[in-house]
Amino acid sequence: MSLSLPNPWENVEDADWLHLTDGEQVKWSGRPSRYTIAPVIAGGILLAAAGIFITWWFRPVAVESIAPDVFGFAPLLISAVGVSIALGVYLNWLRLLYVITDEEIYVKHGLISRDVTQVRLDRVQNTAYNQSVIERSLNYGNVRIYTAGTSTEDITLDHVPAPARVNRILTELLSNESRSRHYTLTK
Repeated sequence: MSLSLPNPWENVEDADWLHLTDGEQVKWSGRPSRYTIAPVIAGGILLAAAGIFITWWFRPVAVESIAPDVFGFAPLLISAVGVSIALGVYLNWLRLLYVITDEEIYVKHGLISRDVTQVRLDRVQNTAYNQSVIERSLNYGNVRIYTAGTSTEDITLDHVPAPARVNRILTELLSNESRSRHYTLTK
């Protein structure tokens, strides 16, 4: 068994956790908008740069003082915290993937371990999307998928890019599903 980390630009149809039936096609796949992680990653990078700058500036002062030489490198801890923050947020973003096929909706959590939620389209009753003012200006938002039955949970695709488009794709798929179900029942 080999360990392979996900590539954010990989072809989702090749994912080993996605089991497409014959003829099933991926209609949309995506992750939360990059706008949701950009400020934190930028802050982490700035913190890392600040730690390097402070080390560069403080090291000569520490060497000339009676403080041990190691204190000249103490600000590098700030850099390590900044890198950890940026990397942690990126990996958290990378571990979440949404896939909509013409038969099912998948929500995958995890990089090494996985938790995949899978809902058939015939279980979906309705969809909706919402955006705050900021989300609308940056073109991302939440798509809510309401499912039928008591044991099935509703699904929210959080912070997806172009939520109106994703909702439209779902609406078209549900309309096609409804027509094919009606056609099968009347036959």
